[in-house]
Amino acid sequence: MAKVLYYCLLLPLSYLPMAVLYGISSGLYWLSFRLVGYRVAIVRDNIQRSFPDWGEERVDEQVEKFYRYFFDTLAESIKLFSMSEAEAVARCNVSNPELLDPLVNAGKSIIAVGAHYSNWEIAGISFPAIFPRLQVMAVYSPLKNDAADQIARANRQRNGTRLVSRRVIKAYFERPRQQPALEFFVADQSPSNVIWQKIHWTTFLNQPTGFLAGPERFAVRHDTPIYYMKLRMVKRGHYLGELQRISDDPTSTTPGEITEAYVRILEEEIQRDPTPWLWTHRRWKREVPPEVAEQLQHQAYLPPEYER
Repeated sequence: MAKVLYYCLLLPLSYLPMAVLYGISSGLYWLSFRLVGYRVAIVRDNIQRSFPDWGEERVDEQVEKFYRYFFDTLAESIKLFSMSEAEAVARCNVSNPELLDPLVNAGKSIIAVGAHYSNWEIAGISFPAIFPRLQVMAVYSPLKNDAADQIARANRQRNGTRLVSRRVIKAYFERPRQQPALEFFVADQSPSNVIWQKIHWTTFLNQPTGFLAGPERFAVRHDTPIYYMKLRMVKRGHYLGELQRISDDPTSTTPGEITEAYVRILEEEIQRDPTPWLWTHRRWKREVPPEVAEQLQHQAYLPPEYER
């Protein structure tokens, strides 16, 4: 069924002009948001909790902005099935790729952390051309449907990006690289680890929040420099990335220092422009342990426990 949907609907749609696809996205916006109310309660609750000083009118305005953007990204993602590399680079570039040149010259790989903020699908198509001396790698979660997963992987990898399942990421880091790599983690999802001590806990958007410790753990264990990749929407359908250094020497950092730096950059980006963050995600579904809530009243964050 996934292949039928792809070859009979999504791929043909991808050849339509972007303006037509945006017209379709506007229709989906009215259907899903105005009529069906897809996850509206979750989105409104997330925004209200994150911006407690906002009144109802401003919250409602932001909810609407998010849904318009959300369905625009669906249109952009459909276009990617036939988008050329040149168009992808024109739509999603990076302002300072040269920041990594000294590390690449030294034969070092780099971990880049990002978030469910802006349209990373375009970045996956454009970044191999922007970082030609690096093997672009992205950690991903395989889809449950095998056929849909194969289609998604083929599209995301067609310009040279390598996808590595989160299930085998530990083995990936234990193997030597054939060339320096730029290794992307999207690290703002709710952690699934049942042991709360293994999670980084902090106050994020005015509420206690747990964060994955994986990017920090791999950076420290393998002495890999780690950077934040900002990805901002410049205008409709166009994005600009900017690398921001977190640490070139992760082994000298204290536990939690890298993840906390990541959290603070992400929070600043969301407060600057809340619209492109994925507000439909149940980000705060995990209950905060009483011990964590108590300690966060007296310290900025609780670092994760891991073997360095």
